[in-house]
Amino acid sequence: AVMMAFRIRCGNAAILRTARYLSISTPRLDPSPIIVQKYGGTSLGTSEKLEKVVNIVSKFHADNRVACVVSALSSHTKSEGTTTRLLMAAQNAVEQAPFHQFLDAIEDTHLDVVYTMLRKHENRELVKQHIVKELRTVRRFCDSLTVIRELSPRSHDMITGCGERLAAGLIAGVLREYDIPAVYVNLSSLFRVPLDTTKTGYHREATAALRQFLEREVDIDGVVPVITGYMGDIDNGIINGIGRGYSDLTAALVAAALQADALQVWKESDGIFTGNPTKIETARLLHHVTPREASELTYFGNEVLHPFTMECAIEAAIPIHILNTFKIDSPGTVVEAYKGKVPQRPATWGVTAVVSKKEVRVINLTSNRMMSSHSYFAKVFQIFERVGAKVDLISTAETNLSIAVHESVTEDMLDELVSQLSLIGDCGVAKNRAIVAIIGEGMKSQVGVASRLFDCLAKEGINLEMIAQGASELNVTAVIEESAVDKAIHAIHTEFMGPQNGHDNEDTDQE
Repeated sequence: AVMMAFRIRCGNAAILRTARYLSISTPRLDPSPIIVQKYGGTSLGTSEKLEKVVNIVSKFHADNRVACVVSALSSHTKSEGTTTRLLMAAQNAVEQAPFHQFLDAIEDTHLDVVYTMLRKHENRELVKQHIVKELRTVRRFCDSLTVIRELSPRSHDMITGCGERLAAGLIAGVLREYDIPAVYVNLSSLFRVPLDTTKTGYHREATAALRQFLEREVDIDGVVPVITGYMGDIDNGIINGIGRGYSDLTAALVAAALQADALQVWKESDGIFTGNPTKIETARLLHHVTPREASELTYFGNEVLHPFTMECAIEAAIPIHILNTFKIDSPGTVVEAYKGKVPQRPATWGVTAVVSKKEVRVINLTSNRMMSSHSYFAKVFQIFERVGAKVDLISTAETNLSIAVHESVTEDMLDELVSQLSLIGDCGVAKNRAIVAIIGEGMKSQVGVASRLFDCLAKEGINLEMIAQGASELNVTAVIEESAVDKAIHAIHTEFMGPQNGHDNEDTDQE
């Protein structure tokens, strides 16, 4: 296992220089199932948590071929996470301020695991050298940033990727300590040419590159590869190109490349609930949701998975299991398309979950009637495109538009939008708003779902400022005052999921 790890670390450059993308997968030799496991940073943050991870890998490795994809080590305090500390070190270096204290803290965190969990001398020294080498590279890079005084997207990626490289090398060593034949796999230089994530179908190109790389570098029939959640290079940087949570997408792409039978995402929560369990005490665990439902939940701020992860895994027909690292036998939630007709769920009127989103800003625009309606709408969307502003929600009439803007829209961008929109109509901004919505594939066949939602809110004295429902009828959405959002989601959850609808504490959404 140690020799294999060395071959993987040293062989990447030679392999990638001659890499050609493949579009044809090779047949399996070993008939046992392949499971790709994704571990989030908070599941890896301490020796106690890593013992749980060892137990999980050991359990599934007994009867399956297993590959692990890992994020950077983190803790419940965001400022103490590896990625945050790396970026703070880089920012301080750019500002010519002290930065070594952040890198020292990262080194201490990782070496603490080394000295606590690794008893075998050769294994311990191999992992220790890996950690010291990675951080030495970052220290030198930060030294150069004090001169350059600029952090480009590619430099940002070099710093960010260090967290996943540290984690993958460390966890491979921890697994080897428990006689699991694990090897460290670094995807930092996966792409011969930077991957353009603005191109339609870029994930297929990434999958082909991963397939070739893994086939040539790793014998999954004999080892457990521990793979960096960071993959590079990404055109314009991985955060700009893919976004936060990119390691979820990497895991889905690895699963597709390996033709896996399942993708397991191990977190510190039981799975997906009918509502936010920290806000709604009666929220219940859902054992099954569809990919479209999971995408909507992610969009509304539920940190389920990276939005594109579902699309990649489902395109490859791979079910996604969201599981709790600390409850190894819990069933969790499966994200998978229903085989056949979507269950009607009559007790909930087809509603799967209740969601909300705070700190919403709404632009209200009334046309000055100086142009036709189609020209007016075209002009509005041209302005949004020019400013680069994303939209959450739109409600329209012939001369009136209400647009809830995405949280990525900065105050400067919002001011620019208002300035330009004021040239074609009366424009104002309403702040301190919230979005509430019900989501469910089964709502399409139910009559009166929207009216029941609105009646429920009316009974609570909650005014609706915007209403939207798409043709897919996957969600019904409303904008309300932010101060009323907690009362709203409780009322909606009780209306559709409460005991009066025949529910107890068990999820009844399965076919």
